[in-house]
Amino acid sequence: MEISLFTIFFTIVNIAIVVALIIGIYKAIQIFKSYVNRSKNMEKKIDIILDKLENKKDN
Repeated sequence: MEISLFTIFFTIVNIAIVVALIIGIYKAIQIFKSYVNRSKNMEKKIDIILDKLENKKDN
């Protein structure tokens, strides 16, 4: 039973590709979470500004 060098090489390449995909998916999730948090913070700031503007109009 002989294992060729190509089999070993492509197995290592496939493992590297799978690891790269997992890392890529993890990074994408982190970026998406960051975007959602930034969006929530921006929404809160906009609400504060709008409330202040409405209070000025009422006075």
